[in-house]
Amino acid sequence: MTTRLVVGAVSAEANRLATELVHHLVLNGRARPSAHAGWRLHSQQQQPVRTTSKTSLLGFTRMLASAAEQSGRAHLGLDMACAREGQGCGIFSDLFLYAPTVGDALQALTRFFPVGQTGTTTSLTQAHGVARFTYDIHDPAVGERLQDAAYTLGKIYRSLRRSAGDSLVLDQVTLAAEQPHHMEPYRRFFSAPVAFGAQSTSLCFSSSLLGLPIASADAQRYAQSCSRLERLMPMPNETDVLEDALRAWLAHAAPQGQATLEQAAADFGVTARTMQRRLKDRGISFQSLLAQVRMEAARQLLAESRLPVTQIAEQLGFSETSAFTRAFRTYTRLSPRAFRQASFAPA
Repeated sequence: MTTRLVVGAVSAEANRLATELVHHLVLNGRARPSAHAGWRLHSQQQQPVRTTSKTSLLGFTRMLASAAEQSGRAHLGLDMACAREGQGCGIFSDLFLYAPTVGDALQALTRFFPVGQTGTTTSLTQAHGVARFTYDIHDPAVGERLQDAAYTLGKIYRSLRRSAGDSLVLDQVTLAAEQPHHMEPYRRFFSAPVAFGAQSTSLCFSSSLLGLPIASADAQRYAQSCSRLERLMPMPNETDVLEDALRAWLAHAAPQGQATLEQAAADFGVTARTMQRRLKDRGISFQSLLAQVRMEAARQLLAESRLPVTQIAEQLGFSETSAFTRAFRTYTRLSPRAFRQASFAPA
């Protein structure tokens, strides 16, 4: 039996749209920059980051969770779903404008969802007069799902609202994520009961809505949209983003002292041998990658915070400050103190 390593990826376009939304909301909101490793908020940055390649689903969800924590926007995913009125699901918005019916739009979305995101599945099912649109993440390494789930489901809900208007009334929303401290923003946004800690992330509504015609339906434009998305569908043998995902995992695990090959394999849902083989096939060394992630985080912490070197060493998972100092000197040819002095020196 072959163990399969599922690493989800977010397309360049979907990643760009989300990143621009994060920067727009956070940089113009209650920003609280943090020096912790992970997603960094630079208050002086005026232009959003331009992403030109895929990123891992793990890195994407960690970015959203970290941005929510650093900015103080506990409901960042919902805020992102609310932003940019009229753009709906971004790369899928035409489906909800030109499909013949609401059901056709949702069926097409489930078919073409891998264009925007892999390592996930979407489905549309019906039972006892209730339709359920479900969004599930299969990447086992992804743990922080609330902001991503709220953002994704929120975008789809808003697109459905544009297609169905006041006819859309949700029976329930379920989220496969931990319950936040305040649930009311979610109930208010979806205008429906919201259940957290569920087995799946889904929108539930009357099956009769699926046959509702879309007022702006256009058969030719709908066919063109489907044809365009078909051409963008990822190939089964397309290169994955394991290195990017592992970097995101290491940035989170290193400060907790859990950055081992065995723990990484467990979190990615495979054996250590399978993880090692997959890395070797890509010319990646786990220890070298861990060292790079640690040192990149160390440079950031030294340059952007006043944390003592001893605390930085501990935060990055080093058992002794001397070991951190030696590793940092090897990586930068400077001691941590000298690097910090140079970073804070006037230009």
